[in-house]
This record gives sequence, C-alpha cells and structure tokens, in this order.
Amino acid sequence: MPRRRPLAPLLGLALLVASCSFTRFDRSECERNADCRDAFGLGFVCAEGGFCEAGASEPRCARTWPANLLEEEGGDRIVIGTIVDASLATHVARANAVQLAVEDASNAGGVDGRAFGLVTCTIEENADFDALGRGEAALRVAAHLEEVIGAPIVVGPPSSGETQAVFEATEAMVLLSPSATSPSLTALEPIPATDEVPGRLWRTAPTDEEQERQIVQDLEARSVTDVIVVAQDGAYGDGLVALLSADFPDAEVVRFATEGQLGGALGVVSDSAAEEVIFISSATDDTVSFLTAAAADPTLDDKRFFLTDAAANEDLLVGLPEGDTDLYARIRGTRPATDPDLADDFARRYRIAFGESDVDALSFTTHAYDAGWLALYGASWALLQEGGVSPRGVARGLRQVSGGAELDVGELSWTQVVDAFAAGESVDVSGASGALDYDPATEERAEGGSSFAVWVISRDGARICAADDAACVM
Repeated sequence: MPRRRPLAPLLGLALLVASCSFTRFDRSECERNADCRDAFGLGFVCAEGGFCEAGASEPRCARTWPANLLEEEGGDRIVIGTIVDASLATHVARANAVQLAVEDASNAGGVDGRAFGLVTCTIEENADFDALGRGEAALRVAAHLEEVIGAPIVVGPPSSGETQAVFEATEAMVLLSPSATSPSLTALEPIPATDEVPGRLWRTAPTDEEQERQIVQDLEARSVTDVIVVAQDGAYGDGLVALLSADFPDAEVVRFATEGQLGGALGVVSDSAAEEVIFISSATDDTVSFLTAAAADPTLDDKRFFLTDAAANEDLLVGLPEGDTDLYARIRGTRPATDPDLADDFARRYRIAFGESDVDALSFTTHAYDAGWLALYGASWALLQEGGVSPRGVARGLRQVSGGAELDVGELSWTQVVDAFAAGESVDVSGASGALDYDPATEERAEGGSSFAVWVISRDGARICAADDAACVM
C-alpha cells in the first residue's frame, strides 16, 4: 500500500491562540492581514477594529507541509496553496506531487534564506466538514487561502468550471490549474498579457483544442464516422462539445447535470444508431456510473465508449465492474502526453516519498508536479526582483520560464534557477509533462509543449496504458 503523508489537524492554530496573551493581541495594531501573519504566523487576520486576531479555522485545509506550519510564529515561509478533492486517489496524488516540489525546493535552500510551505485544501462532498457541494467548497477554501493564509498562488482548482468560479470570486490570488483544460478559460482575461499587467489564471494542462484534435484523429484512423456525444453541463463539457460539433456536425449531443439526466442520456444512447459514444465529464463518478449502467444493459453491447482526459485515472479502474473484460475492451480515451524521461524521473521520486504507485494511472499528476515547481519559480522571481511575494509579482515570475538557459524542473536545478532570477535572467524549463513554454500574449502553453495521447484499459482492468502497448491488452 502507498504510504500517505499524515493530514495535520488544525489544532496548531488553537494552541497558538491559547499560548498568546490577550495583551499581545490588544497591542498589535494592523492595517492588513499580512501585518498579522508577519507578527503571529498563518491564520491571523486584521479585524475591523484594526487589531490582530485569530482568523476562523478551516477544517477543509488541515493538511500542511511542514506538518507544524500553522504553529510557526512569524511569516518567514513563503506559503502556497493547492485545491483538490481528497476523496479521490488521483487528487491525493496531485497534492502529493505539489508537496514534493515544495519539499525539494526547501531542502535545496529555498530562496534568499526563506523556505516554503504548503496548505492543501479539499473540496470533497463530506458531511463531516459541512453540507457544501464541490463548487461551493472550492469558493470557500479559495477565500480562506487568499484572505486568511495569504497564499499568493494556488495550484488548482481541478476542474474548468471550478477554476472559472474561483477566478471570478477571488481578487488577486494567482491560479495555476494542473487539470482545467477548457478553451473558454483563455477568454477570462484580456489578451495580450504583458509584464506590467500579467494574467493571474495559468495552467500546466494543455487546452481541449489539442485534445479534440487527438479524438478526431483516432476516430478517423479507426473509420468511425457515426458518434453520439454525452456531455456534462459546464465549462469543460461546453468547450469540448463546441469543438467536436465543428468536426461532427450531425452528431447528436445529450447534456446532463444531474443523476436523473445521466440516466435519461443512457436511454437516448440505447436508441441511437451511433457506433461510438463520446462521454465527457470532469467527474470520474459520472463516468463510472454511466459505464456501469451501460455494461448491465444488453442493448448497449455493441457500443464503444470514448472517454476524455478527466477519466484517465485510478478511480475509474476501481469503480468499473470487476472482471468485465468485454467492457474494458470497448473503452478508450485521450489524456495529456508526458515527457518520457522526465516523467520517469518524477515517478521514481514519487515512489521514494509515497511508496509504490502506478503514477501513470493518476491523471495530471505530472502536471501538478510541474505546477508546484512553477508556483515556486514565480514566488522566487517576485522575492528576488520585487522584494516581496505579491500575486502580481508571482504572475510576472511565471512569465520568466520560457526563454534562457534550458533546465529541467527539480531539486538539482533549483540553485541555477534562483541564481538566474537573482540576476534578472529568465530560464527555459521543461517538466515531467513536457516543455513548459508559454505564449506571452495568452499565457497558455505553446502548441507542441504538451500534447495528447490515446489510452486503453488493460485486459485485467488493473492499468491504464498507451493504445499502442500491445502487451497491455493481451
């Protein structure tokens, strides 16, 4: 079993409050939350009366690195955040990947004498926390990270819809999503971006324009011309449907937003003459429910299913009917390609830290790892060139990773990156997900920096592997 890092409870904040006298707070005047974080540590805010006090704790943000982060006095560490759904193994792996970057950069000396810290927040639907859905939880933890923790940059949120909602609800915090792929996100900020006014919405994930091209190429290579599209409402589904409709103008499109509508979509698919179903959802649970129901319906025995990147993960394998080799053989999909050598290096580093794991089955984990490093690069540029770590300074720093000395992300190159930034020089970095080259106008990954590949499920249902891996399906 993989070893997991313990989830540190937010008892540290309560202990810190208890250990400080009321006199200390009474004498601590402030103008902004950062004044209180600098004086007392994370979790302290500037109250309406102009004095520091402990901010409200957030149980959804209990996991930290280091484990005692919330107990440390003063604001010496540069703290970033990450937002995941911790009920999903794939998302836990993404949080682990970000933590690896934070640990390794700190172990390599940090920047200008300052180490890094990480606060991980979960947006899972869990009554032990509250009654919030994922979207509402994303807004809540984002506000906590921006206003209470003071994180200048957050790796996440996971889905395109959640990313758009958090972007629109926050004021300055930079968002760097490893998995939000909808092309519609590009239009949320003015184009072109500049060094003076950089954007605050970034991603290491490629956009669905590249994914749609790969889907079409695969369908054409297999002479598939008759498809039906079942798509989740929202930014992710809307974006892919718009792209696919241009190439398959006659394809029927069925939308869903609830379990009941998903069941209705299954009936429409049953009545359709289409040979292949393109199923689009950012939620693996939707995909599992749809495929499980399809496997039990004999009228769908002749249908094949094409899934998108969000489904290419371990949670899908766990959720599908066990031993249903016929179903496995009828499933294929797309997912972002990775840099073979750097992805292998990351996988080895991940196994050392968290135990044996099939990292290849954990979607967007390499992209989360790269996002963690980029967040630290942005923060380092801001500190070294602007004397502080503001969100805008971090965003400017993200514009410094696509030209200059060619380096691979990781602990071994950290000192070189810091030295270059101290001299005001950019670097050209590549990560486990490929070349991290960004268009300076759109601040999207340049075409060719990251692409998509086709995946299938192994005959035993235990692995996700490349479609051209003959040994996988034997």
